[in-house]
Amino acid sequence: MNQENMLEIRGLNKYFGPTHANKNLNFSVKKGEIKGLIGENGSGKSTLISQIAGLYPSDSGEILLDGKPYTPRSPIDANELGISIVMQELGVIGSLPAGVNVFLGRTRQFTKNGVVSLKALNKAAADVFEKWELPKVPLNKLTDGMMIETRKIIELARALSVEPRLLLLDEITQSLSMNNRNKLYE
Repeated sequence: MNQENMLEIRGLNKYFGPTHANKNLNFSVKKGEIKGLIGENGSGKSTLISQIAGLYPSDSGEILLDGKPYTPRSPIDANELGISIVMQELGVIGSLPAGVNVFLGRTRQFTKNGVVSLKALNKAAADVFEKWELPKVPLNKLTDGMMIETRKIIELARALSVEPRLLLLDEITQSLSMNNRNKLYE
């Protein structure tokens, strides 16, 4: 293994029944590197991201993170090791406010005596939006009626809120306006 590689994939395979979704993949990402995967629909891009993020177990092959075997059982495992993901499908809960969606599954830090401080949570969410120069979102508003683009931006804020070492974006730009696509590329 090249010591500069943060992530290395060797001979990775994934089957869904008789379908061989990912066949003997080899791939690496160095620290500080930006990589994109290009391929036709059904070529396994989302499956690979899902394997790295702990959504799908690999059938064979190996994933190394900093040269050590990496076998996430869930996105929480991946997140704890600094890997964040924004999937192609929507991942916000419409019945919750935007601010809560930013810290979904991680509200304990804003909880005292069993009560979540929405004021502290929304302040932290606003800080994430400001730090990463994301478009402002009404943090107290339920996400159910929000535009798809706004919900994707909330998901991006969630992924960035953990200061990831590795950020995986699965076709996020298809939901963004040209202006917000350009900001993302910057």
